[in-house]
Amino acid sequence: MATATVAILSPGEMGAGIARLLRAYNFRIITSNSGRSSYTTDRAAACHIEFVSSDVDLINQADIILSVVPPSESLPTARRVGYAYTYVARGNKPPLYFIDLNATSPGLAERIEEVFARPGIGGTGVRFVDGAILGGPPEFVQTPENPGGAWRKPRIVVSGPERLVGEAGQRLEEALGLKWVGDRVGQASGLKMCFASLTKGLNGLAIQSFTTAANLSLLPELKEEISAYFPPLLDFLEKSVPATPPKAYRCVREMEEIADTHSQTGFSRAVFSGIAEVYRGVAQDDELGKERFDRRSRGTTVEDFAECIREGLSRKEEENNRANAAAAGKEWMQQPPGRAVERMLVD
Repeated sequence: MATATVAILSPGEMGAGIARLLRAYNFRIITSNSGRSSYTTDRAAACHIEFVSSDVDLINQADIILSVVPPSESLPTARRVGYAYTYVARGNKPPLYFIDLNATSPGLAERIEEVFARPGIGGTGVRFVDGAILGGPPEFVQTPENPGGAWRKPRIVVSGPERLVGEAGQRLEEALGLKWVGDRVGQASGLKMCFASLTKGLNGLAIQSFTTAANLSLLPELKEEISAYFPPLLDFLEKSVPATPPKAYRCVREMEEIADTHSQTGFSRAVFSGIAEVYRGVAQDDELGKERFDRRSRGTTVEDFAECIREGLSRKEEENNRANAAAAGKEWMQQPPGRAVERMLVD
């Protein structure tokens, strides 16, 4: 059995987890470190991912490309691959698959498909598959009940007219547990958007609720009431909220993509645009914004998370008050003398 080669762009937390899983299924994993941080490069090396010198080399060697990047990078990544494809010489190799697994709206998924529909790209070998990941990164878990261990995988849904064919495609479907949900590009992405509305959307509401409760000195009481009403909800939130800081920056654009998706049905963008701002606040927080998946120090509990956000909002309010006071003072100093006297008389 020939070794199939999968290119992962890029090996962040999710991409690295997928790389480890696929290596366990005897896939060769490659990536290009073009434009990636040293942090991402080091993580890829730790997962035994091979680096290639350029995107052209990556395309020449890969059987399948998995795009696993922040939503804001999904279209640029596709364009980057599409541009590089015009310089490749794949010869008689089978068609190249590009599977987009990013958190994008159906509309954006269609725009990504269009990149590979141009003459000289899709017409000569790139087959586009719309996909989405529901859940966290793959993880090899060993328990007392199963000391040999087993892979815990996210659910990965895919859609579109192009089905995976050939040995490499069939092996990838088995390794990742791909589930086909439709024949149209955008259906897998749409399912992701509806699913994340109820998971990351709820998580964003919980961040706001927990922080406000802490500000009112009511966080323990809030947790008690949630536990009494629906214990699994508290269990979920006590895991999901502290896990937010390292990925908050990604969630900003994801919430905007969700807003786009719902707006196509006729709903207002306001709800998820507002939740996007909650995640933006986490990403820009002086403490929580520094957190990395393997370097955690703050916000590892709901209590500390809420305290960080509360302190950050308080600092921001103080800064705004000082700025407004300075601006008001400057405006008063620039007023003509007569206007100043008039203002004093009115006061």
